[in-house]
Amino acid sequence: MSLDDFRRQSLLFGPSPVHPLPRLSEALGGQVEIWAKREDCNSGIAFGGNKVRKLEYLVAEAIDTGCDTLVSIGGIQSNHTRQVTGVARHLGLGAVTVQEGWVDWPDMNYDKVGNIQLTRILGGDIRVDPAGFDIGIRDSWKQALASVEEAGGKPYPIPAGASDHPLGGLGFANWAREVAVQEADLGVFFDTVIVCTVT
Repeated sequence: MSLDDFRRQSLLFGPSPVHPLPRLSEALGGQVEIWAKREDCNSGIAFGGNKVRKLEYLVAEAIDTGCDTLVSIGGIQSNHTRQVTGVARHLGLGAVTVQEGWVDWPDMNYDKVGNIQLTRILGGDIRVDPAGFDIGIRDSWKQALASVEEAGGKPYPIPAGASDHPLGGLGFANWAREVAVQEADLGVFFDTVIVCTVT
């Protein structure tokens, strides 16, 4: 089985750009050549970002199985839930997100601005839960899924960050294939790849 055997809903502009960072390379001693893969420029949906890659495979399955609402979970300022909502609304689907208090941030506007505000603007049905950090299966998420069913909808469950979903790794398998093509086009070989990750 190959990556091409999985249906993918196109949500990206195309390959995200790869830029050399000569000043950073120089500042770090000039012994390495540092490049950046610009995932912030990968899509026009909800300001792009790495989760859109994962969602290309998940929403294809959601559509193919007749689901009408994407249901996910994340922190109050989750990039993931913002992107889930943006993708859902772009495709004419509903979006329900559970937003939990994963970060102890006492600012009175923390749950009103930033990503959660964008999720609201995009038309997401947000359920704020004071629960702390945990990317496991939460009761609040189960309740959100059940509420969609009770209202006559068909939910598609997407765990926090989409990483624990069976299709969650396909987006970055495709990313690796994309990088290999870019290496060939640019005549470079990236011998070390560094990523920051939570989900």
